[in-house]
Amino acid sequence: MSPLTTWPSASPNSSLRLRAWAWLAILLLLAGPLVPLTARAQGELVSFQAGASYRFSQSLSFWAEVVADEPIYEVVLFYGREDARLVRRVYPSFTPSVRLRTEHDLLLDPGQYAPGTRLRYWWRFVLASGAQVETPPESLVYTDDSHDWQILSAGRVDLHWYGARSAQAESLLQLANEALARIEEEIGIASDRQIQVYVYASERDMRPALTTRSDDYDARVTTLGVVVAEDTLVLLGSHPDVERTLAHELSHIVVGLATDNPYAGLPRWLDEGLAMHAEQDLPKGNERALANAIRQDALLSVRSMSSYSGRAEEVDLFYGASHSVVTFLLDTFGQDKMRELLQVFAQGTLQETALRQVYGFGLDELDARWRVSLGLAPRTLPGEGAWLPWRLPVSSSPLPASLAARAAARGGS
Repeated sequence: MSPLTTWPSASPNSSLRLRAWAWLAILLLLAGPLVPLTARAQGELVSFQAGASYRFSQSLSFWAEVVADEPIYEVVLFYGREDARLVRRVYPSFTPSVRLRTEHDLLLDPGQYAPGTRLRYWWRFVLASGAQVETPPESLVYTDDSHDWQILSAGRVDLHWYGARSAQAESLLQLANEALARIEEEIGIASDRQIQVYVYASERDMRPALTTRSDDYDARVTTLGVVVAEDTLVLLGSHPDVERTLAHELSHIVVGLATDNPYAGLPRWLDEGLAMHAEQDLPKGNERALANAIRQDALLSVRSMSSYSGRAEEVDLFYGASHSVVTFLLDTFGQDKMRELLQVFAQGTLQETALRQVYGFGLDELDARWRVSLGLAPRTLPGEGAWLPWRLPVSSSPLPASLAARAAARGGS
């Protein structure tokens, strides 16, 4: 007979020992994979669990539950984009203990993280003895989960879409790859990164993915598309100009990746001018604004277009003029010089130095040459007469073909 069958007739003391061992076994099962403290070296975690969640364009939340073999005196949360070297460091509030739960909630600004962003996070715990324990990184995919996204992929583009517009999605994917091929052929730069395109069905759907500029600006200007991360753009698929916008924003991504550096960005006239050039034809609104500015001698200066003005009434002129400056450089000096200029900018060179290095003249002379190409006299600088850095009759520089008809209409003056 097995010894187990004798337990009911054992002495009262042995029954007490049996019940004690049974309760200990139950407690160990409930505690999970905890290891007895006597079996662990000092300065270690006994157990650890963590997680993260988000509400798109509203908040990020991180939490951790931990048991240590000595009191925890400091907690640090690290988080950031997986593809970024910089991370944020947060010190959540807590009460020192051997067992604790800590949380951190972060309110997000609209557009703070792009759809599809991969975040990584980890924790550091400093124990009473001074020992530091750092947990392995965890990942979180942050995306706009209010839509049932589908994905089409071809070439260097992953196109994300939702709803019933599969034919439009297939067409946009083809147009995206055609635009990338055209940018490579005309400017000589290409992307080796897989580009993510998120197509929204309405302006209302897309708004949470966009950064707010100002109430006045957002009320007066409809964003048709925008780059929200170095390899990601969002697109308003319901707008008639969706194809132009796609090519425009793809140029921003390709040029941005090609010139990325930690020192200086591209001047806005160059970045936007190349993007407008990628659209092929200048939109009518930009064309009219540019023609009116030429007729009234009210062009923005190239120097002023180094950054955005922030004035909604100048948006059409800004884009038309940026396109005009870049077209002037390409038509006058060729694609090789433009490619060289971008390579110099990729080294973090400031625009005055970059222009002189590649073209032999600086920003103000570029402005003067561009104005002459449009049939205007060079700009008068403060305290000086008309600035003529080289001798060139105003009428001797031919107008670009796209402006010739307008110049004829105003008599060529």
